[in-house]
Amino acid sequence: MTVAAVMRLTRLSLVLGLPLALASLGAIGCTEWRNATELPPSESGPMGLPCDVDQILSPCRACHGAVPTQKAPMSMVSYADLVAPSPSDHTKTVAALSVERMANTTDPMPPTPSKPVPAADQATFAAWVKAGMPTGSCQAPTGPDPLNAEPTCTSGQTSFVDEGSTMAPGEACIACHTARRGPRFTFAGTLYPSGHEPDDCEATNVSGAQIIITDANGVDQRALVPNSVGNFSWRTTIAMPYTARVVYNGKTRAMVTPQKSGDCNDCHTQSGDNDAPGRITLPY
Repeated sequence: MTVAAVMRLTRLSLVLGLPLALASLGAIGCTEWRNATELPPSESGPMGLPCDVDQILSPCRACHGAVPTQKAPMSMVSYADLVAPSPSDHTKTVAALSVERMANTTDPMPPTPSKPVPAADQATFAAWVKAGMPTGSCQAPTGPDPLNAEPTCTSGQTSFVDEGSTMAPGEACIACHTARRGPRFTFAGTLYPSGHEPDDCEATNVSGAQIIITDANGVDQRALVPNSVGNFSWRTTIAMPYTARVVYNGKTRAMVTPQKSGDCNDCHTQSGDNDAPGRITLPY
């Protein structure tokens, strides 16, 4: 934890009359993560989409995640989701209806005030659907494992925001919120591009990634999307223990051991001393 973080938590502890130990709870059930290429096929996540298609759909999954809702009644995470009949029109696949909604100026998807899907991306997606929605996969990961990278703040940007969704990237969110009596989360953490980023470093270059939470019954519950500094959170209680995986550019990095604590940054620290080898990182 940085000096600034310690000072902030110390100040808050004095104000609230709470022991500082609450802000640095011990690691509970930490784990390592592995790339999908190191895992059996059953653990490598819902692939099957070509990389360019997967990237185009990535922003859509903030609503159309692994679990359908009343607001977004279809999932758009896996190949099977895209080729399934649309809940609103069973004569069309989810993918085919998506092509129409992306191009619709009166009833667009995503809805206003969100920005429309770029024309080039619309054309790419429509061409894939017209070609019969062939399956695909990305190339095997290349380059060094980001957990082996030297300690650095990749973005070069540091945040000391004291409240809101962009506060304290890298710090133990749930422990801090317990000490500060802030909003309660079931899951909260920060996704980084490399494995040893310091506390308060903004992860500005993880756009398009998702953290997919799977409950004790093996059901994908939610695809969490990191915000502008890499933070993600979710309040819903699920069946424990859970597992999680990071999906990015058609590649997957998966949690090896089921966990009961959702305070991700309490385990995944810069030093890698809390039984996890380092930060939650993008697959490579």
